[in-house]
Amino acid sequence: MWKKFKEKFIAFKFNKKVSLSQQIVILISLVVCVALLPASLFTTYRVSKVIYDRVSINAVSINNILCNSEEIQSSLVQQNASRNPSAATDAYMTAYVNDVDHSDEAGVAIYDKHHNLRVMYNPGNLPNFEESARSLMESYALRGTINWRENYNIPNKALGFVRDANNETIGYVVTGYSDDILNNSTIDAVMFLLLTTLFGLIVGIVGAVFLAGRIKTVLFGYEPEVIARLLQERNIILNSVREGIINVNSNGIITVINSEARELLRQAGIADINSLQGKYATDVLKHISLNDIIKDGKIVVDATAKFGNIVFVFTAVPLISGNRILGAVITFRKKSVVEKMANQLTGFKNYATALRAQTHEFMNKMHVIMGLIDMKAYDELKNYTQEIAHNRNSEVSYVVTRLKDITLSGFILGKMSRSRELDIDFTLTEESELRGDLEVPSVHDLVLIAGNIIENSFDVLKNFDGERIVNLSILDFDKEIVIVVEDSGPGMNEETIKKIYQRGFSSKNDSGHGFGLFLVKQNIDNLNGTITVESAEGEGTTFTVRLPVKKED
Repeated sequence: MWKKFKEKFIAFKFNKKVSLSQQIVILISLVVCVALLPASLFTTYRVSKVIYDRVSINAVSINNILCNSEEIQSSLVQQNASRNPSAATDAYMTAYVNDVDHSDEAGVAIYDKHHNLRVMYNPGNLPNFEESARSLMESYALRGTINWRENYNIPNKALGFVRDANNETIGYVVTGYSDDILNNSTIDAVMFLLLTTLFGLIVGIVGAVFLAGRIKTVLFGYEPEVIARLLQERNIILNSVREGIINVNSNGIITVINSEARELLRQAGIADINSLQGKYATDVLKHISLNDIIKDGKIVVDATAKFGNIVFVFTAVPLISGNRILGAVITFRKKSVVEKMANQLTGFKNYATALRAQTHEFMNKMHVIMGLIDMKAYDELKNYTQEIAHNRNSEVSYVVTRLKDITLSGFILGKMSRSRELDIDFTLTEESELRGDLEVPSVHDLVLIAGNIIENSFDVLKNFDGERIVNLSILDFDKEIVIVVEDSGPGMNEETIKKIYQRGFSSKNDSGHGFGLFLVKQNIDNLNGTITVESAEGEGTTFTVRLPVKKED
């Protein structure tokens, strides 16, 4: 009993001493520390390992080039066969090494089969390079071979055997880097990461202090408990906020009206907007059945009504306390604004779908690359990455040369990625062309229209057993833009064609569908364009959109 009381007392005392702003500063500072420090330590370790691997790979690469060089092989054969080796031949090999290794950091030593030094290329003056190179060469010369793992594990150096056509050893090549290169590179990377971490920590703490002060200012210096008590009577109204807000009591009299509601009603031509408070709501909101809401507790969501000369979308929620209805909260905004937002959101959905498809395709390729790295299959990794780069560059070049607008090009590339997910052959036709100087329609209009039609074709084809092909054409003429989407799907009958632009109509019997083509038709009408469809059962479907254009100056 005493223990529980003591714990509650300590918690109460702590909460009293530590304000909301202080709790925010402490919490964000801890989060930043926990997030940055382990990540920085891990990154530091990985950077040092990558630098070491990079140096080893460079050394081995230069070594392999020199060991497999016909110039080095023929020169060593000549020097080995001659009783008086030619200085000119050694100079020739030195010049060749200089051509291969343009770095002033790597050193190269070449020995003949008798362990005589023929080339010492050390432009960076690596300390003790000649002694360490000879020691490394002699330690492996008797073995006559070195495997790749041993070669990569030699610190900052690599050893290679030069062999003739009969696979006989005719010389040795040692490539090396200074220890200072690895140490300095690692130190620079570590210092950069530490400074970055420190900067992030400082920014996080400063941001926490600023955020705490800002929150304190916004809340007028009150703590959450005080705010909860002050706002308890208005929480239902705040939860119902859309744009304009009107609160009426149980008698239908307006008790609260915000400034946005006054402005919207002023635009609608309602008179005396500054004296609406205290009037009956039915005198202003004539097309809303307030009796059903106040008396029966009916809830109306996203309905349309005309206030003055403007059509609004409104939501009406009764204020209920226990079994009593205290009044109602009505929130509303212009229907035209809601429709514009719906059109924009539909466009954003198309962008998001394209981006998700590209991300999914990218992650699949990254899994393959990581697998090849784990298996150390570097040749296959090189071929795979080159193939990806070539295919991607070809695809990007094909789209960008035809569609000059970078946003539209990126969107089409995303649709290509999505089509590969669905195993659909999606193609931008060769005759497609669009200059990037449009004002009306905008690129977002084109994305909304083309995106919804393409997605409609994808939905039809993804469960289709026949040939799955979608072709897109975007043609830019002087006075109009023509968008053509053809698919090889099952087609539609005349009855379906008549209904496809109706809001909520869908052949999939799914309540979540049926709005894409409705929004497409609405957007095309707003742009004074036309849309036609040609389809027959078993013969696919073709949508043709024509939009009049306005060029930017």
